[in-house]
Amino acid sequence: MLKHTSLYFSLSAITLSAWPVMAADDMPFNLGGHIRVNYGHRDWQAPAIRDGFEFESLKLTIDGEFDDFSYKADYRWYENTDFNTVRYADLTYHYDEYLDVTAGITKVPFGLQPFASNSFWFSGNYYLGFEDDYDAGVVAKYERRNWTVQAAYFLNDEYNDAAKFGRYSFDVADDAEYRNQEDGQYNLRVNYAAHIIPRTTTDVGVSFQQGDIFNFDTQDEGDMTAYAVHLRHSQDPIKIELQYLDYDYDLAAPEGQLTDRLAMSSFEAPFLMASAGKSYMANLVYTLPVSFRSVSDIKCYSEYTLIEPDVENGRDSTQWVNGCSFGWSKLFVYVDSIQGKNMWFSGGSGIGLDFADDPQSTHRLNISMGIYF
Repeated sequence: MLKHTSLYFSLSAITLSAWPVMAADDMPFNLGGHIRVNYGHRDWQAPAIRDGFEFESLKLTIDGEFDDFSYKADYRWYENTDFNTVRYADLTYHYDEYLDVTAGITKVPFGLQPFASNSFWFSGNYYLGFEDDYDAGVVAKYERRNWTVQAAYFLNDEYNDAAKFGRYSFDVADDAEYRNQEDGQYNLRVNYAAHIIPRTTTDVGVSFQQGDIFNFDTQDEGDMTAYAVHLRHSQDPIKIELQYLDYDYDLAAPEGQLTDRLAMSSFEAPFLMASAGKSYMANLVYTLPVSFRSVSDIKCYSEYTLIEPDVENGRDSTQWVNGCSFGWSKLFVYVDSIQGKNMWFSGGSGIGLDFADDPQSTHRLNISMGIYF
């Protein structure tokens, strides 16, 4: 059924992007999205399934504004993993030129924003649940001069269902053995944009997160805390991004169950990660100063994440992404080479734990080609 649905929406999206009946100014909202295909090579898999070219996803977005409000939503259909999900859907009240208040399924203000990465693959922090994460709650954002302050409270994850694995964000999961769920969370993020050198920007910030973690077996609350220190220095054509992150889950697990791990899930795939650890991230980005017909944004990057567990049965996880991206009119392409060690989505069984059957290192080539409208 989903394959037929995806095909229908793909054809509809193409028609909408090309149909000239209604001018953009006459639409009650802005409609956008993408249609994306992927080629992947995974060296740890059997030869029959090691390489593949596939339709990856369809995205539809809407946004608009009225009075002192604005709204936006992003919904996706993933063909390669056979599920559909909301990414975000929120409403913002613009109180004045400095203060906005946003409610709904909205981005968690933590770490480098809007992303701690430049590749299609994201940094290792995404798979820990600390990059491009969306939950159900309220965020207040105050911007004045060089300062940005964000304070937020989230009631729960975007579905309030820890057993639902088909989702965009990586969240605490109930995998029928490790049965936890996010149950209320506070966030505070402060960033200062300095202009020490002419025509450069250096963003320096700190982030803090504290939340309750409900256990379905014990019917009791555990908790989690995380903090990060982050820096982004932009001096064309070079950008440097650094981030240190520390997290700790204190779980209310049933007697006899290991507390050095918890289940996480996204993209229909639950996995285990270390319940405490540190993440070190460093990115180097270079934008090529070229202009060729409709080609734009030729950007090359090297992005490294080390996840160092702070548990007894832990083992380091690393992810190193090298690649380039560019736009050609409505087409946007990512070419990424991903090297992983004990790293989920890069050939590993989880993150930060000692899985004896994991390969020592893996390599994945990912080429994404998307029409964005």
